[in-house]
Amino acid sequence: MTTKLDKDDFTGNESIGYLTGVAYRSINKRLSSNLKASGNKITSEQYGVLKQLWLEEGQTQLDLACKTSKDKPGITRLLNNLEKKGFIKRKVNKDDKRCNKIYLTKKGKEMQDLALKIGNQTVIETTSDIDKSELQICKNVLAKICSNLKNDDII
Repeated sequence: MTTKLDKDDFTGNESIGYLTGVAYRSINKRLSSNLKASGNKITSEQYGVLKQLWLEEGQTQLDLACKTSKDKPGITRLLNNLEKKGFIKRKVNKDDKRCNKIYLTKKGKEMQDLALKIGNQTVIETTSDIDKSELQICKNVLAKICSNLKNDDII
């Protein structure tokens, strides 16, 4: 179903691009603040990469780039910083020696529970006064926007 939109829907502080951008930056800022207050030494972007590894270790750099919507230089920078901090390690992929697989270190595994707790706290703060049905509609709309733009390769 398509809807005819007025040109004003795409301009100013009420445009979908503006509002999604502000929401994204606000959530990241809150997550970073919450992580810092807890003593965690990671950024919100690093949290996103680690969260993917907590779900499944041994992913390639390209896998992580796709799952976190980062470009190649961005994911390389994030992984380099996580490696310097001792949270991850790279191992040569036995099936394809041209790429590495990314694994958590003991230090990276030990921070999982606290970091996920902080991530959940941030989600609660972000959605505290939003009705569950409204939140589901919001997620559905954002998923459709992502689907509409999926052919725009980020990597």
